[in-house]
Amino acid sequence: MRLISMRVTMSVIARGVATSLVISAMSGAAHAEKAPPERAQMFDYVKSASVPANAGGVFRKNGCCDVTEWKLTRTTGGEIEVTVVAPVGKGKAKHPTVLWLHREGAEVKRAMFVQEAEALAASGIASLLVELPFKQPFVHRGSNNEGDADVIRNAVMDARRAMDWAGARPEFNIDKLAVVGHRYGAWAAALLTAVDKRVDAAVLMSPPGKPSGWLQVTEQPRAKQFREGFDKDAWIAYLTAIEPLDPEKWVGFAAPAKLHFQFASSDAWVQTLEQVDLYRAASQPKSRLMFESDEMLNDEARKDRQAWLRKVLLGK
Repeated sequence: MRLISMRVTMSVIARGVATSLVISAMSGAAHAEKAPPERAQMFDYVKSASVPANAGGVFRKNGCCDVTEWKLTRTTGGEIEVTVVAPVGKGKAKHPTVLWLHREGAEVKRAMFVQEAEALAASGIASLLVELPFKQPFVHRGSNNEGDADVIRNAVMDARRAMDWAGARPEFNIDKLAVVGHRYGAWAAALLTAVDKRVDAAVLMSPPGKPSGWLQVTEQPRAKQFREGFDKDAWIAYLTAIEPLDPEKWVGFAAPAKLHFQFASSDAWVQTLEQVDLYRAASQPKSRLMFESDEMLNDEARKDRQAWLRKVLLGK
């Protein structure tokens, strides 16, 4: 059966009265600045005048785009793999750009967004698909209590490094830049938008709101098994590491960037109340839709984010 998108109609209870989430859209934080420097410094990295990079061959898809694989050098060593999908056109026009941050999982790669990037290229929007250092979540043990926290921080820094590189390239207009993230990618996108003024807009697909709290109470089998694998002290250390990174603590610093949330009605990893609290904590301007789907979302969600990105980047 085809899954159909719907407007968010969830309600929250305030002093015993059911209140529509439409009202909560007016109650988010409205910070004029990004996150305070003392908080944002956890995502600092060594910047350089240029970002060394090596390109693979260019594959042209007729009537669509040029697809190129790049490897960018990290200042800390290693490489960041990036797929560039650039519109085909005459001249050297700079294109509005989307930075795509994929979800977690050992089997998940940046290629999950290629078809969407190609569709946007036909409208004149370029894309950077960044390979992130995400491992399968909830597999770290006491010997690596900060494992998930390190992964999220490194993902944000890799995304910023890719933006540095794009800023010196002729095909990208990073004065018009949006970021799209799915699950752990949405987690990283929320943090990135809170600390980097170059992000004009963000689509957060099935984002977690407060992982440090959810993990303590969830009965989701895999997460529960993960929790029970720690002794008390190690578990406290793990929660202490990820708690400062909870997206709910950061989405209030997104302004002036626009936020668009895509929630799933049957998300096995994020509770409805967590979705409500995350949206309410976000700064204006913001919007959201709920989709009749699991956390992977559906085709209606894809159409929605494509339309939203065209509107914010192209005005149509």
